[in-house]
Amino acid sequence: MLHYFRILGLFARVSIQNDAAYRADFFSSLVMSLLGFTAELLNLWAIFSNVRSFNNWSVPQMVVLIGIFKTIQGMIGLFIAPNMRMIMEDIRDGRLDFAILKPMHVQFYASVRRLAFWRATDVVLGLAMIVVGCSRLDVFPTVGMVSSFLVMLAAGMVIIYSFWLVLATCAFWFTRLSNIEMVFWNLFEAGRYPVDIFPFGIRFALTYVVPLAFLTTYPAAALTGRMEFNWLVVTVVLAGVSLVVSARFWQLGLRHYSGASA
Repeated sequence: MLHYFRILGLFARVSIQNDAAYRADFFSSLVMSLLGFTAELLNLWAIFSNVRSFNNWSVPQMVVLIGIFKTIQGMIGLFIAPNMRMIMEDIRDGRLDFAILKPMHVQFYASVRRLAFWRATDVVLGLAMIVVGCSRLDVFPTVGMVSSFLVMLAAGMVIIYSFWLVLATCAFWFTRLSNIEMVFWNLFEAGRYPVDIFPFGIRFALTYVVPLAFLTTYPAAALTGRMEFNWLVVTVVLAGVSLVVSARFWQLGLRHYSGASA
């Protein structure tokens, strides 16, 4: 296990060096992240300048929700999306051979070799929004609520990683999947709102087809005291199942990979 942490640290240093080679691009990305954060605040202000609550979600609760949305968005952009794009490109170009020949677990290597560190800005800003929102709640989160939130957040990251891994693995059979990724990002924008504001059909799709509810709404509900305990159990079980299924599907894809020399 310690060996894998050292490898992760090595990948992090290499990613920082790569970003440092294009400093203007790095800082322009930070500016775009700050502009996106400003847009989030303006959107929140536009909603609550006209209403006192949003489908029974108060202003502090919505601040927590959007903070979680921003944090998850940053985590996806930090390490999930860059690596999954590289997997799809390597499969298409035949460069996955280099990953398979490495003396380490192929899925681990393919999943963490690239880190987009400028997206850490979104994570920091999102966490700041969560803290501010919690400080304005009528009832400050208890240790149990915070613990449930952390478990839900970790489980949500496992679920979304598994979702993206399945998406990337489909490249073993399909040539181009960039359009599907864009569809995901467009759907992900719905995560900035509570999933229970949508009609049943859309709510079902955003919970069990594209698992946005487990990424934003349920963690926010756990931290603000709106969630029932059974959803915590469901989320943890779903995270475990999704991780196993995605890993098996990845192995199936590897067996269908013919390599660059085929």
